[in-house]
Amino acid sequence: MYQPLSSLLWMLSAILPLLLWVRFQSAAACGLAFVLLAPVTAFMALNMLETALMRRRALIGMYLEPGSFLARLLCRKKFLAAWQVIKAVALALILFVEVPAWPVWLWSLLALNLILLPLVYSCIRKWIAPQLRAGRRNIVARRLFLSLNTAVLLLVLVVAQMFVPRSDYSRMSWEETSRHAVATAEIGCEYLAPLARLAALRDALTEWLIQRIPNHAWARAGAWVAYFLWSGLVFWAWNRLMLGGLGARDALRMLEDRSCD
Repeated sequence: MYQPLSSLLWMLSAILPLLLWVRFQSAAACGLAFVLLAPVTAFMALNMLETALMRRRALIGMYLEPGSFLARLLCRKKFLAAWQVIKAVALALILFVEVPAWPVWLWSLLALNLILLPLVYSCIRKWIAPQLRAGRRNIVARRLFLSLNTAVLLLVLVVAQMFVPRSDYSRMSWEETSRHAVATAEIGCEYLAPLARLAALRDALTEWLIQRIPNHAWARAGAWVAYFLWSGLVFWAWNRLMLGGLGARDALRMLEDRSCD
């Protein structure tokens, strides 16, 4: 049975390390960064594992002969889990680099989104309940919500960019813009600092291109597309983290299940 309050608490547990990083990242040592990175990675890996395990079971149950070499090989969870953890680490690093620069209005939007998530998730579950087996409804509902919520957040970002104030790089050269961007990226962990500087440099040079080439529509469009594609990836990682908390118990039960079909 779906319990909104307990699920909300799990999601808050998943997001809390990220919020702590935002609060202390400017002065935090790498030890704290890696401690906070571990639970974020774990929650995202759990979210990715449940869909990966479901796809693997469908492959084995529908296409492979039981007891065959390939079926036995795919039944092993270690390689599948390792691959999901590697992807989760990459997404977690993206979040750790990006979220400290998020403005207050975006955090407010995400807080509202977090409050509404259990309600929307419950509606999706009810909609797909007659069409899916009981043991797969929650997984499919979370996968649908992942795509839907990422698209909604990206759409809101597109609209918001028309109204939020922007940095003026129109009178600066690209070298001055680069130096200014790198100087504003402050982070305590020396291992994550280069990634933070690259992220600040990317955003500043994208804005510089948009402002300095107003008569080149294709170049401006390309810069905007690159910006929103990257923003979509960041929101995808954010939703992975939230849904990792939401479905943590289901994912752990799937890992304990030794069956393959």
